[in-house]
Amino acid sequence: MAALRLPPLVRLALLVPLTLLLAAFHGFVGWHKVFSSREELMRHTAWTVHLPEWLGRIIGITELALTLLLLLALVRPRYSRLGMLAACGFIALELVSTVTHQIAQDGASLSQNLLSIFITAVVAWLFAQRAAAAR
Repeated sequence: MAALRLPPLVRLALLVPLTLLLAAFHGFVGWHKVFSSREELMRHTAWTVHLPEWLGRIIGITELALTLLLLLALVRPRYSRLGMLAACGFIALELVSTVTHQIAQDGASLSQNLLSIFITAVVAWLFAQRAAAAR
């Protein structure tokens, strides 16, 4: 069976809003993981409160860096492979987040995590298609 290939305009029409949505979300939560107090993070059920504070801050910095890579890949098609890798990094963080929330039973929504993983996987796939088309 042939791989599904989207026309470039359709791919871009999906890639732009989904990438901006992911960048807004991960930029927001990454910022808070770096700069918010532990109490504030607990109030919003941030999964990093179950880790040492220094590690939570590093994860926040990682999220901010991945967000920048995602945006760079969106505006510069030649960096689409970086966008795909950034999205894969977000999927890894979301998987760890999901497991942490479920183990801690802190009231975080499993369906929200699964939806985020799905959307991020679609973005990774779209960036991979864009990178392949650029070759």
